[in-house]
Amino acid sequence: MAQIKNVVFDMGGVLMDWDPVKISQTLCADPDDAALLAHAVFDSREWGWVDAGAIAPETVAWTAKLKLPERLHDLADVFALRWHEVFEPMPETGELVRELKAEGYGVYLLSNAGPTFEDYRGRIPAIDAMDGVLVSCYEHVVKPDEAIYRLFCERYGLEAASCLFVDDMQRNVVGAERAGMQGYCFDRDVDALRRFIHAGEGETRS
Repeated sequence: MAQIKNVVFDMGGVLMDWDPVKISQTLCADPDDAALLAHAVFDSREWGWVDAGAIAPETVAWTAKLKLPERLHDLADVFALRWHEVFEPMPETGELVRELKAEGYGVYLLSNAGPTFEDYRGRIPAIDAMDGVLVSCYEHVVKPDEAIYRLFCERYGLEAASCLFVDDMQRNVVGAERAGMQGYCFDRDVDALRRFIHAGEGETRS
């Protein structure tokens, strides 16, 4: 396998703590209502359409209200439009990004996200160190479609085989591999990822 020269990070579950249960229970104190709201918002097909840039987050709130009792309608707006206010950074991964940058690696962000990305972009660890950022809603294509990885490599003039794509979801890692990139399924063990990169191994970890 080719030597790793560029490390491409996903965002949720890698640089930011995407935990729908934790986010839901932070936004709503009642666990049963939190579960209802999470299912209506985060598990909806419309949520994925926002990441694809096909609809606005307000549409997710509207469709969620059709599934929820009226007493939860105001919270549906909070879940769909303000969830990112409790979207927390994962600083240890950000520290790794800065280490890799100092060592001469290219470091990039490639993520599925909707337009609220701009509201929390500044809280993403080491975002200022990134050599490039590609977000799905602006490109109208989402992971694990191979097209988004190919677009990323074309955008930044990178050879796919020289890039290690790091994501917490195996299907997204597989999509990157099908596009010619190397892949690593992240389980929140930053030290293990660090060792993998520095070993220069090109085998997929799943």
